Amino acid sequence: MKQRNSTLRAWFLTLFVTMGIIGAGFIPAAEIFGITLQPVDILSDIKEPSEGAVEYEADIERLEMELAALSEVGDSITIDTLPELPPVRYEWLAKESANYERRVPTIDELKPDTIHRVIAIEDFDTLSTTRFERLVEKLASGEDVRIAFMGDSFVEGDILTSDLRSELQQSFGGRGVDFVPCDIPFATARRSIKRSASGWSSYSVMKPKSAPESLRDLFFISGYISEGKAGAKVRWQSTDIFPTIDSCSRARILLVSRDTSRVVVTLNDTLSHEVEIAGDERLREIYIEAPYKSLSMRVAEGSVVCYGASLEGDGGVVVDNFSVRSNNGHAIFGTGAQINRQAHDMLSYDLVVLQYGLNIMMPGQRNFSKYRDQLRDMIAYTERCFPNAAILVLGVSDRWIKDEETGRFKPIGSVDALTRHQRAAADSCRVAFWNTSEAMAEYGGMPAFVRNGWAAGDYTHLNYAGGRRIAEALARTIRKSVYDCLVEREEERQREEQRRMEEELIRQMRIDLNIANQREAVTPIINAIKDSLPADVE
Repeated sequence: MKQRNSTLRAWFLTLFVTMGIIGAGFIPAAEIFGITLQPVDILSDIKEPSEGAVEYEADIERLEMELAALSEVGDSITIDTLPELPPVRYEWLAKESANYERRVPTIDELKPDTIHRVIAIEDFDTLSTTRFERLVEKLASGEDVRIAFMGDSFVEGDILTSDLRSELQQSFGGRGVDFVPCDIPFATARRSIKRSASGWSSYSVMKPKSAPESLRDLFFISGYISEGKAGAKVRWQSTDIFPTIDSCSRARILLVSRDTSRVVVTLNDTLSHEVEIAGDERLREIYIEAPYKSLSMRVAEGSVVCYGASLEGDGGVVVDNFSVRSNNGHAIFGTGAQINRQAHDMLSYDLVVLQYGLNIMMPGQRNFSKYRDQLRDMIAYTERCFPNAAILVLGVSDRWIKDEETGRFKPIGSVDALTRHQRAAADSCRVAFWNTSEAMAEYGGMPAFVRNGWAAGDYTHLNYAGGRRIAEALARTIRKSVYDCLVEREEERQREEQRRMEEELIRQMRIDLNIANQREAVTPIINAIKDSLPADVE
C-alpha cells in the first residue's frame, strides 16, 4: 500500500511539474527588478516554425538595386548641395583611455605544439594576395581585426565564439565581449555578459510579420531589432569569466532614429551623457571612449530602433556573435542591404564566418545540391554587403541520432555529404572553408563530446565546454596561419639581409679592384718619374 501511495505521489508530482512548465509558456512577458522575463518555450528548438516564420529566397537583383541606390546617393551629393545632416557618429570621449599598444605576436609564441593536429583552412581565393591572407597579415602586424561570426543555435549564447574571442584576444590583443543585442524576443542566457532591458518591442528576422511593416527593412545581420520609446532602457555589464572581458575602454551603440530623439548614455551607473539625434534613415553610432564595466542607455524622448552595443577595448581583435535561432543562413536575405553596408563602412569587418547547416541534415541524406546553391547565394550576398572582408564557411558539425529499434545513438549519415557540398560552394565562390566535423573527430567525434560532458544528450548541440574545443581548434588554425606568415617574413628578412651583405661585399670588391687597377696603371708612371730624376733626388 505504501509503495502504491509513493507511486501515486510521484505521478501527481510529475503531472504537476509538467503542467507548470507548459503553463509557464502562457505567462506574458513581465518586468521584475528591471529585468524583462519572456515566456518559456522548452520546445522552441524542435518545433516546426510557428506562424510568421519565413523561409527567405535570395534576391540578388534587389540587393544590387539597394546598394546601387546607396552608392548613387553618395556619388550625387557634392559639397555645394550637401544637406546639413548630423554626423553618422556621435562621440562621447568621457575620459582619456590609456594608450593602446599593439599586441604583435612572436614566432615563438605562435609555434604550434606537437600534441594537436591543425585542421587547415582551405583558401580558394584566386587573388594574388587573398582576402584571408590580408587578414592574416593584419594579425601578424598587430593591426585591429574585426570578425562577424554568423550562425544558428549552435553558437547561441556566445557558445564557441566566447572562447574563440578569448583565444584570439590573448594572442593578438583586444578586450571586451564585443557585440551584444539590445533585446531579443525570447529568453536566453549568455555567461559572457549581463544584460537587462525593459520597454522595448523586439522582433526577429525569422518572424518579420510580427514586426511593424515600417521596420521590416531595418533588420541587420544580428537578426534582431528593438524599438523603444521614451522610458525604454537597456544595461550591459561585463563579467570576469574570461581574462580579456572584465573591463572595456570603448563602446559603440548602433541604432536608427527616423525622427528626432534624445537618449541618455551612462557609464558605471554614475557618469551620464545626453545625445540628441536628428531624424534620418541612416545607421547611427554612439561612440564612447572611457574605461568602464557597465554601459546603459535610456530613451529620454522620441523613438529609436536599437540593434545593440559593442563593448570593446582600444584595439586588437573583435569577434561579434550574430547567432539567430533556427536560421539555416537564408535569413541574411531578409536583412537590409543598406544597413549591412553602412555597418561595414562604420565598423570595417575583416572576416565574416558563415556557420550553418546543422538543422537541415536528414538521416542518410546524400544530396544537398539545393542547399549548396543557396549557400552560394548567401556568400554572394555577404560579399556585396561586406566588400573586402574574407569569408570563411564552416563545415557542419558532427551529429548522431537515436536508432528507433535499438534505442542507441548512431551517426546521422549525412555529415560528410553536407560537408562536401559546403566545401564545393566555398570553392566555386572562391572563399575559404574549414572542416568542423574533422576538428571534432580529433577529439573523438560526437560520442566523445557527449561522454566528456561537452555536448547535450541529443548528440547535436554543444555546450560551452564543447564549444571551447571547437574554438581552440579554429584558433590553432588561425595562429598557425599567422605563424607561417611570420616565418615567411623572417625568412624573407634573412634573404634580404643576405642579399644586402652580398651586394655590400661585391661593392667593396669592386672598390678594391678599382683601387688595384688604378695602382697598376699609375705604377709605371711613378717609376718613369723616379728614373728621370737626378740621382741625388729622393
